[in-house]
Amino acid sequence: MNRALVVRGSLTDENRYGVASGARVADALRRQGWRITVAHAGERRRIISLLGSSPPDVVVPIGFGPPCEDGHIFAVSRMFGVPCAGPTPGAGSIMQDKAALGLVVKGLFSQASLVRAPTSVALNKTLPIDEMERSVDSLRTPLVVKPAFGGSSEGLVVADTHAIAIRAATAQLPKEGKVLVQELEDSESEISCTVLDDLEGPLFLPIVELVRGSAKVMGIEEKFGSTATGRHVVPARLTPELHDRVRHAVLRLHDAIGAVGLTRTDIIITKRGEVVILEINGIPGLLETSIACDASLAAGISFDELCVRYASTAFLDRPEPRVWGI
Repeated sequence: MNRALVVRGSLTDENRYGVASGARVADALRRQGWRITVAHAGERRRIISLLGSSPPDVVVPIGFGPPCEDGHIFAVSRMFGVPCAGPTPGAGSIMQDKAALGLVVKGLFSQASLVRAPTSVALNKTLPIDEMERSVDSLRTPLVVKPAFGGSSEGLVVADTHAIAIRAATAQLPKEGKVLVQELEDSESEISCTVLDDLEGPLFLPIVELVRGSAKVMGIEEKFGSTATGRHVVPARLTPELHDRVRHAVLRLHDAIGAVGLTRTDIIITKRGEVVILEINGIPGLLETSIACDASLAAGISFDELCVRYASTAFLDRPEPRVWGI
């Protein structure tokens, strides 16, 4: 097994991060002796042609949003009988849709567990404006408005009034289809948890604490961009009890949605000690400044090894019917 098709990028505003991450992964696999073909996620006909005429040993998707992170590339690869890393369509759809993920969290954890999803409402473009206003008015300001299917803080708006939140949401709806309006959590800290699957099960990597500073919420630059340096504290400064509660919650959710591969779960710890699960990234960023890379290094896993191990997750058993003969 040393021929891989790296599918990088996406059809979203996050394309540039997937392209850059994919380039790093392709280079890492080449350094480890793999023969690599690279295709952009938007090259539909070329990807299908490669899978049909000269199928690789494995497909390695590196992109945030459709078609990599939501499982489309996985599905096409499996239809051609080629193992693929990354999320299945079922797991990918849940991780992509923050509103659906919130319902899973609500059903999975009791109130006594102090694990929950953000207090929020989901708006879609078919709702009448008066219903949107009633839903948003039920929330406590300030509010956070963000695409339900986006990541990396793209499109995130902090609104101090309900009216501003409605304007921000209605501006995004024609493009996004569904938008979340959430109460801005009274947070003590923000953390991120990376899970890497292997033959022995999910490996929970050291938790990364994100230093927000004076910002109300962390944007792209603060998380992994030009101002990310010094903002990642590894391991996170948590009490042993809180660390174990976070670890248990992340692994339980990882298992419940059928995630296999490399995931990153973003969490807020409130001043009451609640674990608020914001989202799960089915394929996390793998830039030099990315959170998952810092977690991996803290676990003693080099970037090259991380890439090989992620690619190898394509061959792990998954909670799905064996219908494609893989």
